Amino acid sequence: GSRWGKFCDQRANHQWHCDKNGTVINDASRSDEIMVHRSATVFEEKSRVIQQIDFAGEQFILTLEAHKSSITALPGEFAFVDCGENILLRRPLSYLRANKEQKTVEFLYKIIGPGLEALSKLQPGDAVSLMGPIGTGFNFEKPNQIPVVIGGGVGIPPVLFLAEYLKNLNQGHAPIAFFGSELPFPFATVKSLITVNGMKNDNNTSIVDMENKNIPCRLASLNDFEGCYQGYVTALAEQWIRTLSKEELKRIVIYACGPEPMLQAAAKLAEVYQIDCQLSLEEFMACAIGGCAGCVVEVTLPEGVAMKRVCVDGPVFDAQSIFPR
Repeated sequence: GSRWGKFCDQRANHQWHCDKNGTVINDASRSDEIMVHRSATVFEEKSRVIQQIDFAGEQFILTLEAHKSSITALPGEFAFVDCGENILLRRPLSYLRANKEQKTVEFLYKIIGPGLEALSKLQPGDAVSLMGPIGTGFNFEKPNQIPVVIGGGVGIPPVLFLAEYLKNLNQGHAPIAFFGSELPFPFATVKSLITVNGMKNDNNTSIVDMENKNIPCRLASLNDFEGCYQGYVTALAEQWIRTLSKEELKRIVIYACGPEPMLQAAAKLAEVYQIDCQLSLEEFMACAIGGCAGCVVEVTLPEGVAMKRVCVDGPVFDAQSIFPR
């Protein structure tokens, strides 16, 4: 249709090349909008496996030594990771953490298909090619905001990264986190000593890393996990949101990543309480640099409906553009 024709014309104007250092450079004009977070440079680099930890439900946390992207990766961005010589296409993985001092990056993933199964076989010392950081990450510079991060399953990494990043950036930031999973959580958990308004006494389990950073956090699952809210993570978040004053609600920004039904519920929550909401989308990708148009989604903008690439226009979008009110 004409919509696709216009999109392909726009795509043709995006020019990418590598310099002599293996740095992928985007020559296309950047958006003039302020407060859009995107790393200036996409690196193609050889990394090395530091450790690979497996958790129940075929979940893994992979730590790589990545000297370039560990310095520039921002919450909401992702890397395009080579899964091995027998796997043709790379896999997009959201950054869970980036440690500038240790020059490492972390990814959480669950085995789905032969690519991630091959990735799970890598051992410490193995070489891994990755390209990143890629994409437009979260906008987190709204003055005096109260960041509310909501993550579901393997959608937890970018929002957990955001909560920790904001806390490390400024101890005055007050993010609060709500995570949901139907599998055992791939993180060490602890009975929280941090009070979260609206929570029942038996809903007291948090993630150790959140607790140690003094970030309020609560967990949800439809399974019977000790200390977790029995239900959807968005319903858990709403219990806390209901306790806020009108002035506090004006400062709330929801950042969410997870399965599409969860994202739709987060967008509805934002609509009901008239608060800002940003969604990080997950999509299959072939190239991850905007060239193949294989990851396009329909978005609603003030000027009308458009097709946008999750890899470079996203993966973070305003909730209203994905689920129009």
